[in-house]
Amino acid sequence: MKKISLSSKKNQLRAYVEKHKIAEKLEDALNSCLDKLPEEPFSFLAAKLLELAPPPVVDHLHGRQILDSRGNPTVEVDVYCKINGEVKLMARSSAPSGASTGSSEALELRDKDEKTYLGKGVLKACKNVDEKISPVLQGKELKSLVLLDEIMCKTDGTELKTKLGGNSITACSFALATAGAKLLDQPLFMYLAENFYGKENMPSKFTLPVPMVNILNGGKHAGGKLKIQEFMIVPSKDIPFSQRLKNVTTVYHHLGKLLVKRYGVSAKNLGDEGGFAPLLDTADEALEAIEEAIKSAGFTVGTDIRLAMDAAASEFYDEKTQKYEIVEGEWVTTEELVDWWVALVERHPAICSIEDGLHETDYKGWISMQEKLGDKIMLVMDDVTTSNPRLIKQGIEEKWANSLLLKINQIGTIMEGFEAVRLIHNELQGNVIVSHRSGETTNSVIADLAVGVGAGYIKTGATARGERTCKYNRLLQIEEYLISKEML
Repeated sequence: MKKISLSSKKNQLRAYVEKHKIAEKLEDALNSCLDKLPEEPFSFLAAKLLELAPPPVVDHLHGRQILDSRGNPTVEVDVYCKINGEVKLMARSSAPSGASTGSSEALELRDKDEKTYLGKGVLKACKNVDEKISPVLQGKELKSLVLLDEIMCKTDGTELKTKLGGNSITACSFALATAGAKLLDQPLFMYLAENFYGKENMPSKFTLPVPMVNILNGGKHAGGKLKIQEFMIVPSKDIPFSQRLKNVTTVYHHLGKLLVKRYGVSAKNLGDEGGFAPLLDTADEALEAIEEAIKSAGFTVGTDIRLAMDAAASEFYDEKTQKYEIVEGEWVTTEELVDWWVALVERHPAICSIEDGLHETDYKGWISMQEKLGDKIMLVMDDVTTSNPRLIKQGIEEKWANSLLLKINQIGTIMEGFEAVRLIHNELQGNVIVSHRSGETTNSVIADLAVGVGAGYIKTGATARGERTCKYNRLLQIEEYLISKEML
């Protein structure tokens, strides 16, 4: 290898200095320092000179196989950036994974090698991060997350991310957003808000989402006879977030004590999302237990604490008979199920939200339920739209429901999530609930996302288990920040 002489290096540097007028710029920086008279001149000059340096860019991404909260593999991504000529690890994030999934969700790319993690390995997805996604992002700035997400979507070229894997793309989108915020020295929710609203249209005040807290599990999240997947409690929106969290946590612990007393110690076992998983038979039995816990905690049912459910109805629907097993051994038609929901709300008027009350393709049923309950409670689209803007548009046009559950990994990127939120807010004037998945990790990106896009609600499990509480704790941090900046 030919060595470059010291004199040659000096000549190259001299030419660079002259070409970029560095002497003049140094003099300008010094004059600015003398004009401003900062307390720390060296820090001031360093910041001025740093403005003249090339902007930080993506150097490369690295995918890694890690475990989620259910013990299944998922994708984690490291973002390395080139900053002032040095390559540094800037951020790290990971993709969640769902249990009950809609048929139109982005592909979760698995290795399907039964000898390794029972076929659930994600080494192919990690390889796609390293070999297919990283090269197309190399050299790109991180100011615009939308641009970076667009590049990934175009590289895959399919709506459901079937070439690169939705899990690899979601992990990259989360990690790139985290890196962008860090490079710009911004809280992540501010970085996401700038990308969502545009820098010129940023709100001066932000709100914190109302938590919809998983407190009791059935369906795929628990086992047993109870068909409805989640029973949630929802605190009043008229109190600070920290008080909302305190109230629902108090009810959570009271319910635990009540279940043990009534059904035995095993009733306190936890489901995938931290809610209790007692062996109950009916929705009324579950709701009555929760209502009793709310009262024993000193709160008023329907005022201080309301009720919500995620039915995940596709999981107890028989496509051959086109009937639903809402109670074990009892099959009902679409019309009968809609009437069953109406009667349940009448018996329990504290119910404020029902998610996925019907099968994901039972569109006539969705329309009927919206007609009968849409002016009373939130009817939430999840499996029926899978956070997909194309399906959301169809749902708005056909009047399926009035609210949306947003799960970024259902569609792939935060950019596509932005589009989903705009559709609901602007065209439907409905509510958006930013949501976790049953298989989670300890990143808290969705907490910042909920604040950044102005979502009214967040759904991130019980106030127990670290992969759930880290999202609530992040919202407490954001609340404190917004208060200190007079931005709440």
